[in-house]
Amino acid sequence: MRRRSRRFRFQLLHEWLVSHYPPQKAVDVGGGKGLLAYLLIQSGWDVTVIDPVSQILPRTFKNLQKVRTTLDIDKRGQISRIDKSFEIDMASDYEFLIGLHSPCCVIDEPIIIKPGVNWLESLIHYAETKGFTVGQDKLGFKSQDTLIYSN
Repeated sequence: MRRRSRRFRFQLLHEWLVSHYPPQKAVDVGGGKGLLAYLLIQSGWDVTVIDPVSQILPRTFKNLQKVRTTLDIDKRGQISRIDKSFEIDMASDYEFLIGLHSPCCVIDEPIIIKPGVNWLESLIHYAETKGFTVGQDKLGFKSQDTLIYSN
């Protein structure tokens, strides 16, 4: 698989999500400017961004074909945002939780990381001890592109 630049991570995750799941009511924890939410909304999802830092969605972005795409100005303002840190009780309003960035950026660290143990492996182990079946995939961009998920 050809690895793309990290700047395509939102487009690659969008592509992966829509190929694996039907549209759902989702929350993008730490969703930043909201590009992933915007792309998912275009695919029929109902997405809210929860991020303590209020950011504005850019007017343009490059799609996976590296073509500069202008976002629909009306739809840019339709992204639902909660400008707060994520708290676990917020999850009950959604069918699907997405966290592209390390969750510790926007929520309290759920686990104590053991010295010399990979953070993702620690997180997978933690999820499994809570009864989740965890899968892994690669998104295909340069840098940390491992995707962990649970149904």
